[in-house]
Amino acid sequence: MGKVSDSLKGRVILVTGATGGLGSALCEAVSARGAELILAGRKVLKLERLADRLEAAGGPEPVLYPVDLAGAGPDDYATMAAAIGSECGRLDAVVHLAAEFGGLTPLANLDPGAWQTAFQVNVHAVFLINQAVHPLLKASAGRVIMTLDDPDRVGGAYWGPYGSGKFALCGLLQITAAEWEADEVGVYGVIPEPARTRLRGNAYMQETVSPAEPADAIRPFLELLDFEKEVETGKLFGPA
Repeated sequence: MGKVSDSLKGRVILVTGATGGLGSALCEAVSARGAELILAGRKVLKLERLADRLEAAGGPEPVLYPVDLAGAGPDDYATMAAAIGSECGRLDAVVHLAAEFGGLTPLANLDPGAWQTAFQVNVHAVFLINQAVHPLLKASAGRVIMTLDDPDRVGGAYWGPYGSGKFALCGLLQITAAEWEADEVGVYGVIPEPARTRLRGNAYMQETVSPAEPADAIRPFLELLDFEKEVETGKLFGPA
């Protein structure tokens, strides 16, 4: 796919969970618009394959940043922020798409370690990354986009740490938006429409209705990455 436009040329965007279903689709669309991407993910080979696809399609060479969100801590993210500042010189947006989902399990039977890992990836990493890159985002009047989920769905039985973490992210979004408004850093949440991803396949193994393609589910993210449009901070966007 060739470039759609150069609307994001000169912009630097960090995407966590870059090699996932939604992550890959978003990276392809954003790269086609000229953005320089920082691809964050756990598996180096997958990051390299994604980078090759982006460059083959005519996009700028991305920066690969392998990181295991389940084990990374404040010092690791401080190093990440320093590397972004040194290598890229700026940061315009962070899109949090990484997610840990261990399956539907009753709380009474849940391995405590699974709870801790899910919160580390789905909640703690979001806060720690945001905190580490805040100076860069403040300098560019940047944007933070968190990926949420339908509260009516994940607030039901067996959604355990994944569902609880999404509720926690809603609170983190509101607090961060309120505090960072003075810094002109926009903070937003997106509830994507159901899409054909590995996570959804694990949660709905017997699903009969075909979900959307990831490329169609990323539209709200692309709208929020249109820096020419002013969007009130703290807003939550659902499926179109």
